[in-house]
Amino acid sequence: MIHKLITLPSALLYVLCMLVACSTPSYPSGIDRPATITELDREVIAYIDKRLEEEYYWLDEVQQRGGSFNRNQTWDRYLSSALNMLTTNGDDGYINNQGKRVLYSYIRNIGDESRASAHTSGFGIDLHFTIVTVGEGLYGFVVNNIYDDSPAARAAVSRGDIIVEINGQDITQNNYQTLFNSIYLNTASSLDLVLFRQNAPSEQERSYTAKLQRGSYSANPISYCAILDIEGVEQRIGYLVYTSFESSYNAELEAALAALKAEGVEELILDLRCNSGGSVSSAVLLCSAIWGNAHEGELLFELRRNPKNLSSNTTSQCLAETTDASLELDRLTVIASNYSASASEMVITGLRGVGVPVTLIGRSTEGKNCGMDVTRRSIGSLYLEYAPITFMCYNAEGFGDYGEGIAPDVDLTAQNAFGVSDEFYPLPRCAWGDISHDIGLAVAVASITGKSITQAETSRACGGDVVELTDMAMPRPLVGARLYSEDE
Repeated sequence: MIHKLITLPSALLYVLCMLVACSTPSYPSGIDRPATITELDREVIAYIDKRLEEEYYWLDEVQQRGGSFNRNQTWDRYLSSALNMLTTNGDDGYINNQGKRVLYSYIRNIGDESRASAHTSGFGIDLHFTIVTVGEGLYGFVVNNIYDDSPAARAAVSRGDIIVEINGQDITQNNYQTLFNSIYLNTASSLDLVLFRQNAPSEQERSYTAKLQRGSYSANPISYCAILDIEGVEQRIGYLVYTSFESSYNAELEAALAALKAEGVEELILDLRCNSGGSVSSAVLLCSAIWGNAHEGELLFELRRNPKNLSSNTTSQCLAETTDASLELDRLTVIASNYSASASEMVITGLRGVGVPVTLIGRSTEGKNCGMDVTRRSIGSLYLEYAPITFMCYNAEGFGDYGEGIAPDVDLTAQNAFGVSDEFYPLPRCAWGDISHDIGLAVAVASITGKSITQAETSRACGGDVVELTDMAMPRPLVGARLYSEDE
């Protein structure tokens, strides 16, 4: 069966954008909106105003125009309403597929949620923000990542698989929103899936079923870590897939890097194509390990706040640290995409700023050169997480002008020196570590080793006859691309 990628009507895509998020519930938070403005709304709005006036990076304009903000509305609508009235804060957000501005700054009710929790309850499936057709009026969801030891992993679901049926239902325009969220937001208690495996070794293995029960698992952002086994290559090339800069998993990150060091890694391919950012401390740890302990205390990057910031008007210097995983690499190869943002971009620019050559393979990154000081506070019945943009990021050379994204050295969406391309990259095609079917990994290896990519490898890496590429929409998550200077 030929599977074609399609563009859904813009109205449907807009709804999908509004209903999904990178790793957290969508903003605005899901409390019921009161019919009239309450005292709780007024108290939360006052809290929003205070941080905007004292800490927002563009607080000068807030102080000038704050009197005209519409405070006669519910608290969960106020922040975006106020910030969209400003004209100097263009770096706070991006324009989505529907031409609408999406802010990075946010406030939301998180209730009892804790990002630092060691375990998560759900299925362990991260879906890609792409819909593929599997027949007339029938669609499929593409698996982007599977967490180790999750219900999905135990059921042998793999990255690159296409889900074509959920709990006995085909996926159609009428139900795809609900079915998508049943997996992505873990709203279902169990899943009975029919899946299609791209690039399966035989026709019999292309279609399979999986039954999943909701369960507990660790949301470890280290999705793959190993020395690659490449025929005819003696170099010790490490491959690390890192999906989120989560400070609660810094120990796991350091352990993964230390394992590569113990294996005698000589080159490193760092895969950040699905990583939209996170903690500054995790970025410092990763850069420090790659750069090496000899540079302890040297400047990696700076977080520059507005000089009028009343909470902290100083520039925070992020210095290299000592780590048990000191790799002391001479260069780095990074696989990136338009989903790579924030802390991912900080690592790329930070290492380049201290003289470590970084080869970027994929496509231009998101372009988020700013970050948040995150606070949490209880107000009435709410437990709020508030993250206005409060600083801009600069590397040791003073470079921070990447608000339009960082261009790749090898663009995988167009013709390049390696002779392979995929205009729909980074659509997942296979499991992590599969050099024969992953165009990003294949090109990264070729760029290090100097080996050419054969025509057969080109066909497999680009999907071959499994997926017919026509057109695709890639709705982006509403809450994502996060860089925060305080551990949440």
